[in-house]
Amino acid sequence: MKMGTNSSFTSGIMSIIIVLAIIVVFIFPYGYHVDLGPGPGGFMAITWELPEFQILPEYPGIMPFTALEYFIYYLYRLVVLNAIWKFSLGKIKSKRLMTHGLVSELIPILISIPGALFLNSEGENFIPIMIPIPFLLLFCALLTLYKSKHHQE
Repeated sequence: MKMGTNSSFTSGIMSIIIVLAIIVVFIFPYGYHVDLGPGPGGFMAITWELPEFQILPEYPGIMPFTALEYFIYYLYRLVVLNAIWKFSLGKIKSKRLMTHGLVSELIPILISIPGALFLNSEGENFIPIMIPIPFLLLFCALLTLYKSKHHQE
């Protein structure tokens, strides 16, 4: 399903799109971690975590690179980043980009369902529960709207 070269973005706009996509994927939070046990919940991004309350004196706020252990929740976001790249080149259509964006938001929900149902002997959930924050899906939607207004598919 290759689109014509006329449907790709100019190099300047493509650079802006990729930089914004990297920021959305790596810096913006992808979910809110709900902890049913004694630990804190908080916002999670690929490169940082912000717990609801201070858990260690040396980390009074944002804790960098602690959320890397939750890769299963955000791994597909890297696929979406690749899809955004292909979309900006005109190699995939809007519908496919939106499907990737939607799947990236559904994965944390689908993984969290068993986490909410099964608890260990201490009353903590086996799998962390993540409530998705759809920044990436919104970015994909805005990108497809921009392309539909300024380019023909």
